[in-house]
Amino acid sequence: MVRNVLLGLLILAASSSSAPAAAPIPDLVNLVHRASTLGLARDSGWLSLLHYRAAPLGGYHSEADDPAFFLSSDGPVDPQAELDASLRILFQPATGDEHPACRFPARRHWLQQRLRLTVPELHCPEFDTWRDRLSARGVSLIFPTAYINGPSSMFGHTFLRLDRANQTADNVLLSYTINYSAKANEDDSELAYAYRGLLGGYPGQVAVQPYYEKIKEYRDWENRDIWEYRLDLKPDEVDQLVRHAWELLPIRFDYYFMSENCSYRLLGLLDAARPGLGLSERFRYRTIPVDTVRALVAAGLVRETQYRPSAATLLKSNTGQLGSVELRWAEALAQETASADDPEFRTLPPDRRAAALETAYDGLRYRSLHERLPRDANAKTSYALLKARSALKESAGFAPPPTPAIRDDQGHRPDRFGAGIGFLAGQAYGELSLRSNYHDLTDPWPGYRQGAQIKFLDANLRFYEDRRFRLERFDLVSIRSLSPRDRFFTPLSWGVEAGARRRLPGTARPLMGYLSGEVGWSRELVGGLAFATAAASFEAGESLKSGADLGLGPRLGWLYW
Repeated sequence: MVRNVLLGLLILAASSSSAPAAAPIPDLVNLVHRASTLGLARDSGWLSLLHYRAAPLGGYHSEADDPAFFLSSDGPVDPQAELDASLRILFQPATGDEHPACRFPARRHWLQQRLRLTVPELHCPEFDTWRDRLSARGVSLIFPTAYINGPSSMFGHTFLRLDRANQTADNVLLSYTINYSAKANEDDSELAYAYRGLLGGYPGQVAVQPYYEKIKEYRDWENRDIWEYRLDLKPDEVDQLVRHAWELLPIRFDYYFMSENCSYRLLGLLDAARPGLGLSERFRYRTIPVDTVRALVAAGLVRETQYRPSAATLLKSNTGQLGSVELRWAEALAQETASADDPEFRTLPPDRRAAALETAYDGLRYRSLHERLPRDANAKTSYALLKARSALKESAGFAPPPTPAIRDDQGHRPDRFGAGIGFLAGQAYGELSLRSNYHDLTDPWPGYRQGAQIKFLDANLRFYEDRRFRLERFDLVSIRSLSPRDRFFTPLSWGVEAGARRRLPGTARPLMGYLSGEVGWSRELVGGLAFATAAASFEAGESLKSGADLGLGPRLGWLYW
């Protein structure tokens, strides 16, 4: 009791000396005492609002890497000091955007609720205008699926959508989103991005953008299907999430590709909105976006789901509904080797002509977006296709793409454990296979992209009957993208691997480092995927006479779904 009174008097003295013009806080000593009695500095709500995590050697540290996020100089490592400073500052009588409480409305609201304070309403014109523009009445988690051709998105991505009252499928694109991402340098290569992203070399920041901009980015430009998960949050929880998002907008966090990434920071927002969830506590060392979706489902936060197919998925679905004649005409129209006025084309039934024209236009638009062509590159052809299509009143009759039976969060877990036995040079051995993440070409594919492989930290360990324990193989990274080609889609198939392995015959079989790559083509064939690539492999180790070796050759295969 005496300690709390003395602490309150010291805070009051510091307040009067540092800001003599400010009015004193009524009953500050009592506030400090009540907060201490309730243990608010160790409350999950306070720890979530300041993004504190338990330090390995005791105490706490905040994951916020920006001094502007704290009201106390000791705030980054001392929840109590930050709480005391907040009580001293956030409830001082004042009005206007310059008041610290206007910067930290979620913090002030939480303290007001926990301490059951009746205080004058705080007017913050800038925050009030921003909040009213968002008009958030609900929250949805948006999950654009994996995009293997981009290092930042090969595991997928998540962001939040702020849903409005009376929202419909027609006006949902006008809602706003909360997104967290790395602020990368535009001139950085993909290799530099991956390196700096793994080591926290980029600042990460929260941004608010209209949903239609994110749809254009992920569904149209990157051709990624999107899953929408409507969350079961109460109105006061939505309001608190918006308040905390405002607090985070200008704040810098170090961005880590595998841990403190886009999905991890959003979990912190949800923890602040509903204290006690502890979602971010489940992901201390590795955060894969689809795993965070699983965590939300397991916590009972998901009310309903909605599937939004990408432009590529729509095009593939439509081409699959065309006959060979219509498909040939669609390709010719898109490549300008035929015209809608061609007499032979006009012999087709009107609805089949409509289907071919729509497919040709969608294929042309897909190519323009995929190759980032200038707007006027295909403007003339696109206009001609739209003009011809508008002259036909008949519907093309395309059925929408079916919703996948298995969502990404319902696919297999990213970790894998395996065991086996074998013989080598007359020696029996047992083998353990361990994979940290994510997906192998031979894993069950529902919930994952067909023909895509992403593996990190994949190891095979062997124990021989003569009691030798050896690392047989260690794949630091193994990525393959086998994307099938057809009339409208002409992607390259490629792969890259790096790690260490034993390949020489005999009993010694020293461990050698390797780096390999491949490039080629893939096509759908007999219920599966056939591929042919040209591969190169570089190996280095003391067991090689030259110290290094380079191998070249073809790689052929067929995957059956």
